[in-house]
This record gives sequence, structure tokens and C-alpha cells, in this order.
Amino acid sequence: MLVSLLGLAQNPKRIYNNSLFKGMEARAKADIDSEFAKAKANFEKVLAKEPESPMANIGMAAVYAFDQYSGKDYFYALQYFQKVYEAKPQFSEEDKEVLNELFTRQDKKRKNRPIAKNMDWEYQYLEEKLIKFVREENNADHAKRFLKEFPESKYYTNVSHILSYIKFREAETQNSVEALDQFLKDYPESAQVSIATKMRNDLAYQHAISKGTLNDLRIFVTNYPEAQQVNAVKKRMAELAFKEASAQKTLEAIENFMADFPNSSKISAAKILKKKLLFEWAKSVKSLEAYNKFVSLYPEGEQYIDIFNLKASILGEEMLADFPGENYQFAKGFDNQEFKDFGGGIATRPNGELVVVSATPKAEREMYDSWILGLDANGKMLWNKILGNPFDDIVNKVSVSAQNEIYVAGITNAIVDSVAGQAWIYKLAANGQNVFNQKVSMAEALDFIVYPNNNILIAGYTKNAEDSLFTPALVKLNANGKKLWSRNYTNKGKVYALASDTVSNNAFAAAGNWIFAIDAAGYLEWDVVLPEDQQATAIGINANKKVLFSGSTANGAYAATYDCLGKKLWETPLAFSGEGMPEHVVTLADQSFVIAGTYNKKIKLVQIDELGNVKSEKEFSLPQGVELNDIAVCDANAVAISASRLGDKADLMVFKLIL
Repeated sequence: MLVSLLGLAQNPKRIYNNSLFKGMEARAKADIDSEFAKAKANFEKVLAKEPESPMANIGMAAVYAFDQYSGKDYFYALQYFQKVYEAKPQFSEEDKEVLNELFTRQDKKRKNRPIAKNMDWEYQYLEEKLIKFVREENNADHAKRFLKEFPESKYYTNVSHILSYIKFREAETQNSVEALDQFLKDYPESAQVSIATKMRNDLAYQHAISKGTLNDLRIFVTNYPEAQQVNAVKKRMAELAFKEASAQKTLEAIENFMADFPNSSKISAAKILKKKLLFEWAKSVKSLEAYNKFVSLYPEGEQYIDIFNLKASILGEEMLADFPGENYQFAKGFDNQEFKDFGGGIATRPNGELVVVSATPKAEREMYDSWILGLDANGKMLWNKILGNPFDDIVNKVSVSAQNEIYVAGITNAIVDSVAGQAWIYKLAANGQNVFNQKVSMAEALDFIVYPNNNILIAGYTKNAEDSLFTPALVKLNANGKKLWSRNYTNKGKVYALASDTVSNNAFAAAGNWIFAIDAAGYLEWDVVLPEDQQATAIGINANKKVLFSGSTANGAYAATYDCLGKKLWETPLAFSGEGMPEHVVTLADQSFVIAGTYNKKIKLVQIDELGNVKSEKEFSLPQGVELNDIAVCDANAVAISASRLGDKADLMVFKLIL
């Protein structure tokens, strides 16, 4: 009996006939399970001794593939059969008979077909049975098992889709951001990615909106930048962020808002708030650094003027700390965004206000233009504007007519380092509108006078390209800037300064070692050639028609007066010494003259009565040096002085004092 059982266990044919086929023929569930259990146990015994046995593997496949068997497992069925199918064994005739019986029981049409065709059919039959099971069960574990165990199956892609669909439905059922996020992470190639992404984004959006905090909204935008709600959320974020920043009322908060939401509709309001906060901060800090920051960001407007004037007062206080004690009415320092500001002039308007002009760049690494500032009688800036042409513009003089029109002259189209270019003058109407912007046929405009009829006489020089020598030059323009006439003289040098008699309209000129007078048409009335060691570089005329020339001599400086016909009245030495020369002369209501110049980077002032007696002498200096730009009479005995505080970043300085 024992021998018989061992023989049965080792003979797959007997297992087929005695158990497998009986199970397939049985009708009762218990009989089917009993016979198939016997067949399975006996096939396993065979495989334990002979794992590659084709008949035993096919038998196990048949057991696991039988639909009515309680222990069926289509995965095992395909695995066992696949092992044989891929090995392509040679079957004996006896094996073929058994297999033919098996295949015929599955489908009568397969009876007596070639074994190879039946094997193909059987593989397809088992594979389709399995894939049908996976589809119908709609179970993720089954799909995962299929993909793991049959990676080469033609249904692999299909099952992948099934699995992703099942997992999508699971995530959909859970209806949470976390579940959908996990699905998208695990199945990034799924056909459901688009809809899952939209669902996830909708849920995340609802969550963020329900929370309503800026941080929750920011997390949404960060985590889901492609969500269709991002723009709406950003808009909401901007509103919340602006509200929070406004409530904090700090520069840092509002600047962070502007950096984070540069395209927000609240940017305009934020800019206004920032300007207000910066203005309040700058006023409270009361430092040049704070004022400079505000001015650099907001170079126009009422608040700019307020801050600019606060800054001007601080710079003026710095200057006065080093100046001698005098009867100052004000002292101000004007700095355009920490750029270098130098040169220029100063003039008094009919209402007592001042106009100051200097050279400054509009922005970093730009060329120099003329910077015009309107000041009230106390030095407070009322307005300012920057005007100019291509390349550098260097300004030497500003004047205001009786009609309150502003004239500015100097050099245009220059390069500061080489100071090439052409003389230039422009005129502004009383309301600041441009009247003309005119180049002049000379190398540089050093001074000019405006006649009562608004004709303009410009003094300067031309330059001989061959020998680089200067020739004195005058040009007269009408009120609209059209040239009336020009004069170039045979003498060498420059016409440094002009003065005019408003009654005769004669003009007087200081041109180095040559002084002269001309009529309104430009013809000489008289002239005097001074000694070679004597230069006239400044000139002024008082109401008594006394014309004072001042300049340099071998021993220092001098002042000399002439009447309008050229008769010399007196000459006196001045206590000016060092490197420099007298540059400007103005007259006061008492008919005295004030002579000013720069010597060894110091400003020196001498007041002389019309008889040549020195009334006072003054000197103004700064540690880094100071240079006179111009001087203007303000009141009966008050003058306003424009100067440049020297250094890497020169500043424009204006101070007013009573003599």
C-alpha cells in the first residue's frame, strides 16, 4: 500500500486521472475541493523532488485556475504554467495524451490540436482569466501583485492604469489633501493626475481660505504654485499683508510687503505709506544718513523739500562749526544725493528770494548738468530742478532780470576732466518755463549782464587751437537768444567780468591786464592797458557811477576805481595773499564795494568804501577747503554767498550775513 502511494505521488499522469480530472467532473462543491486538494498535495510532492517537472507545474496551474475550487488562485495558476511555457519542454506521447485530455476538458475545440498551439492557447487562457479577475475585483493589492509577479506581461500597462485608478478612487473617497498628495506622489504618470491635482488644489484652497491667515495662504501658494486659485490667493495675501504692514507702521514691514508683492494693486498705497513712514523716521532720527536715504528715494514733492531743508540745516550747522563768528542770517548746505556738486552762481530775485545754480549729475555715473535751486530769504529751499545738455554742463553765473526771468551761463557739451566744449546760456521765464537754450560762439561764458531791454552781453574767451592761447571775446544776444553781434580782440587773455551802467547802457570789462568800456553797439569807449604784472579779474559799479576793478599784482591784490569816462580815481592794495585772485565785486546801499575771492582754499572778503578805505576784512575756511562760487547783495548791507565745500563729495553751500 505504501509503495503504491509513493508511486502515485511520483506519477503526474495518475494525479491527473485519479484526482484532477475527477475534481473537474465533480458537481458538489465539497467533492471539487476534496479532489483538488488531493491533486494539489500530490503535485507538490512531485515538485518537491522535481521542481522543474512540466506535468506537475501544468497540473498545479490547472488546480489553481479552476473556477469552482475554493482554493483557486489565478496568480499561482499563471506562475506555474509560465514556468513550463518559458522552458518549452519536450513532452512524451503519454504526457501529450494527458494534456490533450486536460485541454479538451477546458474547451472541446482544443481536442487533438498540436501541443504547441494548445500551450499558447493555455497561456493566453490563464493570463486572460487572471487579468479579468484583477479588473473585476478592483483591488489594489491584486493589481500590485500582478505588476510585481508579471512585469513582462502585455497587460502590465493596463494593470498599472487599473492600480492608479483604484488608488485614485481611494484618495477621492478620503477627500483629503494628504491622500491626494500621496496619490500624486506615488502615481505621477497616472491618467488621473490632472483631475487629482485639481481636486487636491481645490481642497487645499478651501482649507487655506477657511483658516484665513496670511501664513496659510502663503503655504498654499508655495506648495501649489500651479493651482488656478493662486492669483486669487495672491490678491488676498496682498490685501492681508498690506493690512498687517499698515497696522505695524514700520518701514521694515511696508518694505517687506513691497518686496513680496511688487505687482499688488496696493503698491501705490504702500509707496505713499512708505514715503510717509520714511519721512517721519528721517525727521525723528535727525541724521544726514536718514535725510540722504529719503532724498535719494523721493527727489521731488513737498516732503522732499521738507527733508531737504532739514538736511540743509544740518550741513549748514557743520559749516558754521568751523566758520568764524559773524552776523549770519542763515547758513545752509545743499547736497544732491551725495553726488559732487560744485561751482555756479547766486542771484537775488525782485521779491528777495535767491536763485542758486551749481553743477551736479542727475544720477550715479551720469554727466553733470545745471542744478537750480530757489530759496526764500531765509535760505529755505522752495524748489529745485536739473537742466542740461548731452555731456557735461559747467555753470559759472546766474542772473535774474527785473521781470524775474532766470539766466544761467557756462560751458556745455564738455568733459569735466578736459573741460572742452562751447559757451552756453539758457533762459527761464518767471514761471520756470524754458525760453531758450543757446550755444554761444566762444569757448566759455565767464560772466554776463542783462540790460533793461533784456538784451544779454556775454563775456568769455575763444581758444586758438594752434597755440592754445586765449583771446578775449564778447557776444551780445537779444531777449530771445539771437546773436546781435560778437567781438574778438587782438589782446590775449579772457574777459573775466562785466559791469554795466543802466543809464548809458555802457558796459565795463575786466580782461586781465586790459580794462575797457564799450557802448551798446560794442564799440570801445575807452580802454587801459595795465602793467604786465597787474591783472583785472573782477569788476563792480555803484550808484555813483564809480567803477571798481580788482585783481592781482606781483605783491598780492589790489582795487582801483575809475569814473565812467575811464579816469582813474584811486588804487589801494588788498590784504589778499596766497594762491588765488579776486573773483567778484558787489556794491552795497552805502555805495561801498565788497570784493571776494578764493585764496589757498579759503574765501576772503574785503569791504571798501568808494574812497578806497577798508571797512572790514573777513576769512572763511573749512578743514577740507572751501571755494567761492559767487556773491549777491540781498538787503542794504547783507550779502549771500554761494560756495563749494571741497572734498571727494563736494557740497553746495549758501550763507547770508550782514556786513
